[in-house]
Amino acid sequence: NILAVIGGLSIAGRLSIGSTSDKIGGKLSLTICFALLAIAMLWVTIAKEVWMFYIFAILFGFSTGGALALESPVTAELFGLRAHGVIMGTIVFCATAGGAFGSLFSGRIFDITGNYYIAFLVFTVLATAGLILVLLLKPTHRKGPTRKSG
Repeated sequence: NILAVIGGLSIAGRLSIGSTSDKIGGKLSLTICFALLAIAMLWVTIAKEVWMFYIFAILFGFSTGGALALESPVTAELFGLRAHGVIMGTIVFCATAGGAFGSLFSGRIFDITGNYYIAFLVFTVLATAGLILVLLLKPTHRKGPTRKSG
């Protein structure tokens, strides 16, 4: 059931974040997603009861679904279309490598310690680092024609 909640909220995040992004901007929307992800990862480190894992599933599902939906439009918004393919390729590669390595890392941590606590702490730090990096993002191109005055 918890995996179903993650999947369902991921869909909800993907569907709702687009209109939210149109209203408040892509960077702010992505910031919200990363903040929710960091909270979710920190939350799961203290989760002991089943209901706590459902809270994690809601936050994690919505934030990851929303962030996934925002990757391409925020990349275009901040960096333009000239290097969009290269930037998106790098993002997808890093996400795929992180998913593969994260699974192996988590499994190894579990084998050594008998739980996932250290792995979740590491993922909390990584999500927080991602949040900080999103906050530091600055546009590198102009958003349309500019007019010189004078």
